[in-house]
Amino acid sequence: MFKTVLSLVIMAALLTACGGGGGGDATVSASAGTPASSGSGSVPAAGPALASNVIAVTVDRGPAGINVNRLYTDVTICQPGTTLCQTINHVLVDTGSTGLRLLSGVLSPSLGLGKVASASGLPLLACARFLDNSFAWGPVVTADITLGGKTVAAMPVQVVADSDFTSLARSCSSGAAIDTVASLGAKGILGLGLFKEDCGASCANITANGIYFTCTTAACTAATATRASTAKQLKNPIPLFANDNNGFVVDLPAVGSAGAESVSGSLIFGIGTQSNNQVASSRVLTTGATGYFSTLLSGQSLNTSFIDTGSNGLYFDSSVIPTCSVSSSFYCPTSLLTLSATQRGTNAVNNPVVFSVDNALGLFADPAKTVLPNLAGTIGDARIFAWGLPFFYGRRVFTGIEGQPSVLGTGPLYAF
Repeated sequence: MFKTVLSLVIMAALLTACGGGGGGDATVSASAGTPASSGSGSVPAAGPALASNVIAVTVDRGPAGINVNRLYTDVTICQPGTTLCQTINHVLVDTGSTGLRLLSGVLSPSLGLGKVASASGLPLLACARFLDNSFAWGPVVTADITLGGKTVAAMPVQVVADSDFTSLARSCSSGAAIDTVASLGAKGILGLGLFKEDCGASCANITANGIYFTCTTAACTAATATRASTAKQLKNPIPLFANDNNGFVVDLPAVGSAGAESVSGSLIFGIGTQSNNQVASSRVLTTGATGYFSTLLSGQSLNTSFIDTGSNGLYFDSSVIPTCSVSSSFYCPTSLLTLSATQRGTNAVNNPVVFSVDNALGLFADPAKTVLPNLAGTIGDARIFAWGLPFFYGRRVFTGIEGQPSVLGTGPLYAF
């Protein structure tokens, strides 16, 4: 099986769109010290300087103005080896996938990012499929990227919905294409999962891997499956840092049942490497080779469980919790339900979790609220429990990356 946990659950929030965000507002700076910000709106007042291993994250309405429980950050990309850079805001932080994927419509053409070639010398194309039957398709390019005080040179990045290659998207999926800010609810995806590459040895050794493709001719009128060396695959940038590279911590404040308009927190690189990422006490859950652990819920063992900031709710199937009348994707109990489950790692360590499920229609009734800690829904697979962003509120969630040693052990692992 592939190492990728393609778990970005993008489900409509049953809200009426109130104005769309799109690309085209990006600007480029030739100054490495002051990259321009893509996006519009007021500039927040400067806060205290962040440590070199910290980037700010925010849950808000997003660039399309209709999203809930979506964790965003800023990413700076540069033409390799130059100071020609662009900072892109509202990039979705997704701990359930691997690699940086940016919508073509938000990238400035003047960046001139060179395409990565497949073994045939023709453009390498990437396909990412997500649990909601959406997909991201587009070429792989090379860019220098900066996250806070950390920089990675010449990293493979996917350009999603590049118009030169959209006719080939049928090679990827028959589902819904992610091709605009409105369809994604973000300007890109920053995949910071458990793994170093998005499919590792599987894609390096297997031609029909389902993730990497290339053009069949120089005219690029058709695509075919191809192998992709690990050097050319999309990557988790954290292991490529010079230090603070063994994992990360997502640190978000607790949120009351009523929810909130927005919330800010921190994404801290490294585990046990600096004073801000020390482990006071924790339960460590190791995962299998594919990144899954078990969740024990109502007498059932859900063996394909994962923890994922890219999922905007807690997603699991229940035969006793009523779904909403206008959408079976979300739960609508008549009153707030308090439930308990146990997360169990492959190391047999248990982590008991108490969580709540509220009426989704009632939660969505206040369009100002984008932080909904009790949002939950169905996932259509009795083996899966997706511990989405609500799980992160009020916790410091540690993620240890595969093969990277830390005070918690060698990843892949989670700790709380």
